[in-house]
Amino acid sequence: MGIEQEKATAFVNRLWENPSLSGLSPLQKEEQLYQFLEANSAVLEPTLSSPAFFPKLPWSRILVLLKIALMEISDKALPSLISETIKSSMKFNFVQDMLRKKASVESAKFQLEDFLKQMSEKPNSRKELTGPLMGVGSGLIDRYVEKIFSRQRYIGFELRKVQRLKISIDEIADMIKAAMLIRPSVRYYSPESTLASQQPLLIISPAFASKVLKELTKSVTSMPESVLRSAVNSMLSFQDNPHTEGTARLAALFSHRSKYLKPGITADRGAESSDKSWFSIARKNYKIYGFDLDMLVELQSIAAENGW
Repeated sequence: MGIEQEKATAFVNRLWENPSLSGLSPLQKEEQLYQFLEANSAVLEPTLSSPAFFPKLPWSRILVLLKIALMEISDKALPSLISETIKSSMKFNFVQDMLRKKASVESAKFQLEDFLKQMSEKPNSRKELTGPLMGVGSGLIDRYVEKIFSRQRYIGFELRKVQRLKISIDEIADMIKAAMLIRPSVRYYSPESTLASQQPLLIISPAFASKVLKELTKSVTSMPESVLRSAVNSMLSFQDNPHTEGTARLAALFSHRSKYLKPGITADRGAESSDKSWFSIARKNYKIYGFDLDMLVELQSIAAENGW
């Protein structure tokens, strides 16, 4: 590492350790600091162009050094985050029950972990891992799925009667988690030209979803195809594709909800809880994101009842 990159790393390390970022995942920190560097260029440039930092470099080059340092710091923590999330938050029994044949749980774990690490190396899919990793690791899905089935209303009906899932409640929760974690594959397999012209890539076409599913069945062979399909279909608009699986619709909602989730935050007295507030805003924008409005209504109700 050259002296310039060392200086950039030291500067970014100080930003990384800022107490205001405490509790965020490495990818959440990476994204927030990336936005901070972009938004505060006018303020940072005079300081970082001074003799103490990079006096001979143009700001564009300084910014590149800072972003490289930011990704390198995040990369040190990311593999262990992926491994720990899969190890501590999922049991993978659904793999055996859904395939109805001898299936290796350990093989499914290893293959999913390896695939997530591959996706984390590509900028576009790396960014989309932020919400799924936080949502799965925080226990958010388990909390909501438990309430969904104790209520036995719209979402429970969609999962049991429409999608006809016969597995246990815990296994359904883990199936949703797996779909969330595999969901960024849509960006992983997207041509760069497509991504450049459709930022942000919120929804895709059924034709492209089919192409991604074919690739996934070659890459994640230990996972039931229905889980892979839910992962890909979570990027479809429910308004245009009303037969999209319930697990796919939930994977989309929970992935978006978890992108900026900060566990441990309590609302001020009289203020709306964070989940309730998020679902309320999402109800207003549901068509833009292709969400299922009825699911949003029920999830907001659950959040309100439990103070989430």
